[in-house]
Amino acid sequence: MITEDQQQRLEDLKNVFLEENTKLNLSALRDEDSVWIGNILDSVVALDLEIFHKKDITILDVGTGGGFPLLPLAICLPDTQCTGLDSTQKKLDAITRMKDALGIENVRMLSGRCEEKGRKQQHRNHYDIVTARAVAPLNVLLEYCSPFVKPGGYFVAWKSMKVDTELEESLLARAELSCHLEKSYEYELPKDWGKRQLLIFKKTSPTSEKYPRSTGTPKLQPIT
Repeated sequence: MITEDQQQRLEDLKNVFLEENTKLNLSALRDEDSVWIGNILDSVVALDLEIFHKKDITILDVGTGGGFPLLPLAICLPDTQCTGLDSTQKKLDAITRMKDALGIENVRMLSGRCEEKGRKQQHRNHYDIVTARAVAPLNVLLEYCSPFVKPGGYFVAWKSMKVDTELEESLLARAELSCHLEKSYEYELPKDWGKRQLLIFKKTSPTSEKYPRSTGTPKLQPIT
């Protein structure tokens, strides 16, 4: 349940984001309506999932880009520690300015590539929930994201409804990376934005030392 105060803070986020987006290309969504629906509402739909309401969870948003779903989730889950990972420092700097302007205190930034950070002891098998709205096939996303997830934790991917091929091509990756597709959650955005879904993967055991592979390899040679 989003409170009135959180609703107002989300509105403030929309305005701060629009201002930042004029300085740096954070998103192709550049007007109030599209930012509100396509970035903010599309992010907070995750709050419909019970896993986001457990106590003392940690969230990592991989490829956080313009700060979605990172910042909306941090606003609506003020007692949850949220981390945004991106390889572009300018984007992280923009998110830092936005969170500081809005007084969001439960967000920290992490600079680097997934393939490198996923091998660091302080991040590997560490987070309760890892999120990604990144545009990449599931077999690639799973290798990017699953090493960060605690055994028993979850990876949540934002996807369109047309993922049958991706799901089929990710079967080996799911087995290799110990990620079980627990369920999909379908939702519909306002106006003509249409249906989308969240894919919720549960990680059943620690990631094999083989993964993630070296920088660039998951994208060039996906697990198939």
